[in-house]
Parts: sequence; structure tokens; C-alpha cells
Amino acid sequence: MFGVSLLSVIPLRSQPKETAEQVSQLIFGDTFIILKEIEEWSFIKLTFDGYEGWINKKQYVEITQEEYFVHTKSKPLYTHKPLTRVKIQNIKTFQTYYLNIPLGCRLLSKSYRINYYKIELENDELVPHYKFSISKLNETTRLFERAPYLWGGKSIFGIDCSGFTQTIFKLFDINLLRDASMQITQGVKINHLSQAQAGDLAFFNSPTGKIVHVGILLSNKEIIHASGFVRIDKIDEKGIIREEDKIYSHSLFQINRYITTA
Repeated sequence: MFGVSLLSVIPLRSQPKETAEQVSQLIFGDTFIILKEIEEWSFIKLTFDGYEGWINKKQYVEITQEEYFVHTKSKPLYTHKPLTRVKIQNIKTFQTYYLNIPLGCRLLSKSYRINYYKIELENDELVPHYKFSISKLNETTRLFERAPYLWGGKSIFGIDCSGFTQTIFKLFDINLLRDASMQITQGVKINHLSQAQAGDLAFFNSPTGKIVHVGILLSNKEIIHASGFVRIDKIDEKGIIREEDKIYSHSLFQINRYITTA
């Protein structure tokens, strides 16, 4: 069985109950495979990054295998503004409603149908993935500035460190895994901060060596990351220097490169 999110955001939980930890989120247009069901809950595997968890059955729309493959194999088109307004019509009930959906949602086109729902963008445009440039990286990451930190979050209303990097890189046609500890297994290791460039990811560890944080380098001296909120701080070989009090907030472990520039 297959499904799609037609809500702005759906929490993906560690267990089949509303009080369980939110481990990630689905945003509008995300598709998934339903692996099993327990009462009002479905255990799913996301198409984009293979992440697994529980979502409430009331919060998604079941689709056919054909619809699933059309959606997943089509050329990606993304929302590129902090919020995009979509019109949704239920063809069976004739109900019409509007949603504000976050940046990075994947849609098939400006007007299409899935299951009994017709999706329409009335004013905004969709974009394919961006060609990487420092200016586009700066423009896109700064759309999230001051967005609050939220464990498992993936939208401008709440986002975690690896959700932020994953969302930004998706727009540059790079599919990162969900968690920082997974993202560090991708890309090519850079030996020293002095060799880093804009678009590299910096990873940070705990005293026990666990990877606990990730951010996007804007240069080899500056990083944008989600810590309390999405913010820009200085970085050196030791780690992140928090802007307001000049204290080291995170200990630098490794830098990886995912984008090769000419």
C-alpha cells in the first residue's frame, strides 16, 4: 500500500501514539510505502530518504501503486518560497480548502489530480532543482533565518539541524539522508577547515564521540545551522563560536563535500 501527504506537515513518530517522540516530519507531497497498520496508525517508509516511523491514518491519503510511481518517477518540481498557497478540491465531496505549504514540497505540476483530490497553485510557480552557486546558497538558506529549532522538524515553523541541511540540499538535487549521523556517511571528507568552501557540511560531536549536529558552511569562517533557531555563527578549527557570547557551542568533528563546483 502507498500514501501521500496532502497536509502542510505531518509528524512522523517513534511509536503509534500521539505522545510519542517526533522523529521527523512529512511535508506536503511526500510519498511513502505503508509497511504495516495497527488500529489508527500506519508504519511507513518515506520514499525520499527511506526514513521509517508511525503516522496517524487520519492524516494522509492512500494512493494506488500507479499513482505512487507517477509521483515518484516524475521530474521533481518544488515550492521555493517560505510558504506557498495551494487550492485543494475533493472531487467526491466537492469540498474546497486552501493550505499554506512550506518550502521544498514536491508537486507534479501547477495543476494535477491524485486520488480524489485536485491540487492547484493559483499564483506561485514551482521550480526544478537549482544549479549550485554561492549566491543561490546564501539566498535559499537565509529564507530560514530565525526559524525555531524543533526536534524532527522540516519546515520554517520548526526545523532541526539535519532537517535544515536535507531541505536545502534537496533544492540543489542532492538527496541527503535524514539524520546528521547518516549524512556524514555521504559526500567526500575534507581534511581541514582551511580547505572548506561554501556548501560543505560541518559535523560536530559530543564528548563521547557521537555525531550530534550538522550545519552548512557559507565560507571556511562562517556557518548557518539550526541551534535554538536557524542562525549564522563563526567557525574555526575548534568548532562553532556562538555570536552573542563568543562561547564554543559545538565541537567540530569533520567536514564533508557534496557539491563539486567548476
